[in-house]
Amino acid sequence: MIPLLVTLWRWLHKKLYLYLLKELASLFFLSLFIFTFILVVSRLGRLADLVINKGVNLTDILLLVFYSFPAYLTFTFPMAFLLSMIVVLGRLSSENEILALKANGINLRSLLVPFAFLGLAIFIIGVLNTTVLVSHAGDAFRDTLVTIAKKSISVEDKEGTFNDSIPDVVIFIEKVDKKNRDLSGVFISDDRDEGVRQTISAEKGVVTLDANTLDLSFSLSNGSVHRWEKASDTYRTVAFKDYVFAMNLMKVLPYNPGLRRKPHEMGFQELAAKYRAATGSDKYEYLLELYKKFTIPMAAAAFVLVGVPLGLGRRAEGKFSGVAYSLIIFLSYYILVALTENIGGQYNIPPLLISITPNMLVAGAGFYLLKDLNTEEQTRSSGQWKIMLESLIAKIK
Repeated sequence: MIPLLVTLWRWLHKKLYLYLLKELASLFFLSLFIFTFILVVSRLGRLADLVINKGVNLTDILLLVFYSFPAYLTFTFPMAFLLSMIVVLGRLSSENEILALKANGINLRSLLVPFAFLGLAIFIIGVLNTTVLVSHAGDAFRDTLVTIAKKSISVEDKEGTFNDSIPDVVIFIEKVDKKNRDLSGVFISDDRDEGVRQTISAEKGVVTLDANTLDLSFSLSNGSVHRWEKASDTYRTVAFKDYVFAMNLMKVLPYNPGLRRKPHEMGFQELAAKYRAATGSDKYEYLLELYKKFTIPMAAAAFVLVGVPLGLGRRAEGKFSGVAYSLIIFLSYYILVALTENIGGQYNIPPLLISITPNMLVAGAGFYLLKDLNTEEQTRSSGQWKIMLESLIAKIK
């Protein structure tokens, strides 16, 4: 008889876990899509400018959006997980399904199992994202920007038009020999330096672009340079037989991102190599970034300890209260991350301690809420947290 009861008990737990995972997974992917889309929308204004005013191909724009996703997923993975967990448990609690579980003798702490399992999976995926995908996507993003830059200064399809795709530089070419790439009737207005304005005109010319360094140069012949120097209010005119006008396009790429990798865009191996070669504050920054590639995804696991008791304690506060709670917790977490990084940099606190402190504080708050999960005290503890959160929401409104 006892083995039968044990088997039945395990079967009920299995059904419960599968039910919770099913409910959580659907909401998690929906939340992940919405949060990531919101972050992508923040760039749409600049993307639209590239399409409308700069004539950038829509395919290149879509590639830029796609390659920016991994960087966003670093933040939206734990955010979506926390939201889906609080909302799912809140719905079960408001519909008295949690009360039914307690009436049947099920320990509410057992609900941690499916959420911890999914949190661990999100943590592993998040680490793969921060250590591998972000780096490769960043490389592809920069390559696409270089391609856009090359297309923007192409002269073959710019005959007889004023090309202002390079900031503060206007190029006009009267005629282009597409076979030999020879230019006729070249006019260049260069306003990049506020103290010096110059205009260059030439009868003939040839344009070259170094694909590796993005050095753009016009080899001009039979023309003149008109130059005004603001400091001395001097105007000069110089006639030339041969003249080279050159610039580097790395500084004028769309988005102005810089082709140099930022620490958070580097892969694990590259970041480790940079750390070994660095000195002083750079060494500290690289080591901190190494740890953050693991501790930021670890937030999903820490959120389990907070999300379960807060979700279970939520009754009938409204459909969007779970969204408000999760956003406030998430924003507080990342404020805490920024605060600890600032303190660590000022007082030279070990990077490992700095990177893991926000997760430890979140986990500590979760353990406090979990200690009375199966008693009425849990409602009181969660209620105190909710009063604090509701007061913050009221102030925001």
